[in-house]
Formats: sequence, C-alpha cells, structure tokens
Amino acid sequence: MEPLKDFEMLLSFHCAPTLAGIKSGSLISINKNKVHNFTQVQKKYRNCLKCNNIYMFTLSESLNYYLVFIYNKEILHKILMEKENQKFLINYGYQGFGNVARCLHYLKIRMHLQKGFPHEIGLFLNYPLQDVQGFIKNNGQNFKYSGQWKVYSNIDEAEKLFFQYAKCCKRFCSCIAAGQSLTDIMEKAV
Repeated sequence: MEPLKDFEMLLSFHCAPTLAGIKSGSLISINKNKVHNFTQVQKKYRNCLKCNNIYMFTLSESLNYYLVFIYNKEILHKILMEKENQKFLINYGYQGFGNVARCLHYLKIRMHLQKGFPHEIGLFLNYPLQDVQGFIKNNGQNFKYSGQWKVYSNIDEAEKLFFQYAKCCKRFCSCIAAGQSLTDIMEKAV
C-alpha cells in the first residue's frame, strides 16, 4: 500500500467516528518510519478535514512517533462548554473553555508534565464525565463494562456507542480498501 493510503487506513481505523462527526476526538499514534514527512501529510489533508470541521493537533512527539489528536472542533467545543465538564476541568487548571485551542495546549502541557495521559483526556475523547470520574475514583478498577473506555455509569448507552463506532470504522476501512479516498468517504458521511 502506498504511504498516503496507509495513512488514510490508519485514520479510518482509529478515527472514523470523529471523521464522520459522531465523536469529538480520537487519538492516533503516527510511526515516523511508516508515515514519512508527516508535516507534509498534515498539509495535504488539512483542507479536506477543515471543510468537515476536523482538525489535527500534535499532543506529543518522541524520536519515533507523533501522538496526534484528531478532533471535531464543534463537538469538542460543546463538550468544553458544558458546566459540569467545566467544573471538573477547573480542578485540573483548565480555563478559557470557549477557546478549544487553548484547552488543547493546556492538555499538551499536562501530558508532558505527567509523562502520560492525564485522566481528563477522556472528556476530549467524548467519554461521559461519570465514566471519567469513575475511572479516577476507582483507579481504573471496578468498572461495569469495558470497550473503547471503562464504563462506570450507563452500560446500555456505552454499548450502543461502541457498536456505532465499530460500524463506522468498518465502513470507512472497507471503503479505503476498495480504493476510495478519504476525501470521498468524508463527503458522503456528511
């Protein structure tokens, strides 16, 4: 597979729900040895993604990898503007909730200082606040169900979302494997 198709398959597999506008954000690890010149790749896809209100933000970079947050700016903004989410995030030093970029830059700082994933990242990934809080309170244990995240609250709702996300990923990946471009798939998804 050619490098750009590899990148499109990677995005489809890990980020399809975000690309389709049904999830606020997804994380993707980009191997520098497999996706050469990632900066140029970002530029190539920037307009396609931006037309669908999707953006890329590099949360961290190591010798061999980029950790990139792919997000739907509108959905993430709504999550950040919810009062309960703001009360929670204020405890970790977040402010300026109307400015998505500012919150992402602060998340990046928190990741660097903690040398890992701060638990509030779950909100950015569209996990329910109750599940993020449950994970923190229980140190990742005693969950009711596990799928794309550990569920501490509404299992039925989480199962529906997990199914919807998996179906979306399968559709995107099938289309890429059949030779369609990510641009074409996203145009049809909207």
